[in-house]
Amino acid sequence: MSAQLTERQNQIYEFIRSHIQTEGIPPTVIEIRDHLGLKSTNGVHKHLGALEKKGVLVRTPNVSRGLRLLAKDADAFSFDEGTPSLPLIPKMSSGQPGLLRRGKQHLQVDLRFMPRIDPDDCLAGRAGDDGMADEGILKGDFLVIEEAGSRPIPEGTLVAVLLMDLLAVRRVAYAGERIKLVPAATRYKPKSFIVGSPAYLVIGPVLAVMRKL
Repeated sequence: MSAQLTERQNQIYEFIRSHIQTEGIPPTVIEIRDHLGLKSTNGVHKHLGALEKKGVLVRTPNVSRGLRLLAKDADAFSFDEGTPSLPLIPKMSSGQPGLLRRGKQHLQVDLRFMPRIDPDDCLAGRAGDDGMADEGILKGDFLVIEEAGSRPIPEGTLVAVLLMDLLAVRRVAYAGERIKLVPAATRYKPKSFIVGSPAYLVIGPVLAVMRKL
């Protein structure tokens, strides 16, 4: 049975194959990141892990160029152009601040309306309050969220953040060693935390908002 590759996975596979043909060695993770314009090596590792699970390459741990393709021709693999689905963040349980769990449910998205979004780097969630109602984001709206991982988030970025059992959307601000999560609606108060506190978890930038009519 042929493997189903996403567009990004297909690009990575083709780059690895081309690099081996022209340079005689596989590329490094950093070279893959730079070639495809990805924001972090974390994203590359996620894609490589997915390709390994699909049986099209093998990674050698702790080796800079430890990539080996298992197919003679990438054309042997079909390209999955179906509607991608994003893991939907489940409702958090009280008493679990700073803990991100992935639920079993997924949200299908049409990337024709979001051409710059890489679904392999994203999650979906639902806004838990009306804190950003003055900017048009309402409680219950679906969010497309890019996982930031350890990447720094610029001040003013619109982010999804876990506050205890609440998935909220806020603007990020910084003051010394503290992070401030600022709502747009005046009836909500900003919250301030020491950077790295387990009382909150910034998942990443909100890239898109969807609403059921």
